[in-house]
Amino acid sequence: MTTRWLAALTLGAGERLTREEWDLLNASGTTHLMVISGLHVGLVATFTLLMARGLARLVAPRRWRLAVWPWWLAGVVAIGYAWLAGLQPPAMRAMIMTLIGLWVASGRHAPGPWQAWWLALGLIVVLDPLSVWRPGLWLSFIAVALLIVIWQGRPRPAGPRGWAWALLRTQLLLAPLMAAAVLLAFARLAPAAPVVNLVAVPVVSSLLVPLGLLGWLLTPVPVLSTLCWWLFERITLALIALLELAVAWLPLWWPSTEMILPLALMLGLIALLWALPGLAATLRVGGSLLLVPAMLGLAEPTQEPGSLRVRIQDVGQGQLVELRSANYRMLYDAGPRFASGFAPLAALWPPGQRFDRVMVSHDDIDHAGGVPLLAEEHLVGEFLAPPGETIDVPFTPCLRGQHWQRDGVTYRVLWPPEDTAALSSNDRSCVLEVTVGADRLLLTGDVGREVERAFLLDVERPVTALLAGHHGSRTSSGPQLVQSLAPRHVIYSAGRHNAFGHPHDEVVRRFRRAGSCQWSTALDGAVTLWLGRERESFIQATRVMPWRRSGVEGECHAVESPH
Repeated sequence: MTTRWLAALTLGAGERLTREEWDLLNASGTTHLMVISGLHVGLVATFTLLMARGLARLVAPRRWRLAVWPWWLAGVVAIGYAWLAGLQPPAMRAMIMTLIGLWVASGRHAPGPWQAWWLALGLIVVLDPLSVWRPGLWLSFIAVALLIVIWQGRPRPAGPRGWAWALLRTQLLLAPLMAAAVLLAFARLAPAAPVVNLVAVPVVSSLLVPLGLLGWLLTPVPVLSTLCWWLFERITLALIALLELAVAWLPLWWPSTEMILPLALMLGLIALLWALPGLAATLRVGGSLLLVPAMLGLAEPTQEPGSLRVRIQDVGQGQLVELRSANYRMLYDAGPRFASGFAPLAALWPPGQRFDRVMVSHDDIDHAGGVPLLAEEHLVGEFLAPPGETIDVPFTPCLRGQHWQRDGVTYRVLWPPEDTAALSSNDRSCVLEVTVGADRLLLTGDVGREVERAFLLDVERPVTALLAGHHGSRTSSGPQLVQSLAPRHVIYSAGRHNAFGHPHDEVVRRFRRAGSCQWSTALDGAVTLWLGRERESFIQATRVMPWRRSGVEGECHAVESPH
């Protein structure tokens, strides 16, 4: 384990970390520590500068302050370290920001802090135009902008105690603004992040990164190198234990779409109240006393009677749909389980959730992978699955003709029939029709075109939304189903850059000709659909990008949604 963390922390090899480790970092708000960022490149450059200036002081005691070569050496080392890390976008961004930071700190014909900020941003965008679409760019520059606001015009701290307090204050002021930025970029909030980062940032910057780099430098002296890496391992294991404890105490939170913007605005205002210079103490304290209770009082909007919230979760190449009304909560499928044993469902909710029903369309691992976790950590009233399937928990067979009603929402099973012996696992999938007033949702699992034709006449019209069969595979969503139903919205539950090419271009074109708005969890993140509201039903994507209207891109064309 620690070798993976060593590679990630010192060489930027984040791909070496497992999905479970990334989820732990996301949940604790410490992901920024595991990429080659300004923290890492800045530490290397600062260490080099201090050593070089110390040497210059020994060589020329009277003129060492005027020596230029230590600054150039620090810049060359920063470039070399970023190049060694592969010069990926985060490393290149960190290198440019560090080089300009060295220029500003040197004071030699240097720009001011804000001029340097704009210069760095301009250079990065010119060298890597695609970085404008990467949240990491804006997270980095927002953090640096707040640092400028915090430190500009303030006297330098005096003594170790003054520096310790200044760094602690800086970290506390960064926490709410970065939480707001991450919330807007990724629709998630790590409540443990402010406390965890108070420990993790100094541990990583002052101990782990220096020890890791020193271990690499001392490889010609095996005894010293082994000692550095042994210390690195001990500290890393302690840090991981701290992160796991913090996440168990304060798990990752995915607020509803309606809460994201107001919560981010209030977090940003709190950060600015305490960061902006010249504000009266009464304004800072009074504003905080108003904003903090307002944040704590935010709650997910109550659902109107007879309305249903459908959320197609972003679980990679798999499927998990949550259907929730006022007093009823159901899952259709449980998401995938990866080769490592990790199930994305673990990152969606803390343990102890209550689900009235969980319908597993069939026993493929991308649909039923999360079932063991559901049974172990959550309360499930009833599991349903097709007869003949195995999902490792007792279940009631889902059969054609079953129906029930909750909170004014009607659920009707359209497939499979009682005799499924001649059907493949995909064609045995539970097909569920959900009706809320004039709105209708159809969930078809992985059934193929022949089965679609078998239940097509039973589907009531019109269809508001369809979860595309088999993730958009060409074996499903046949011409008869598409032309007959012409759903207003089609959602593909698929992984980004998946190996199967889902959704298939032929399927995308077919729905486009039918006039359907097309969405994909691979591009849009989790997709939420409200059915049965008095106003027109609408659909929301978690990954909202103002420069790209949500849609599905195929090799031959792009399908854009008007929403």
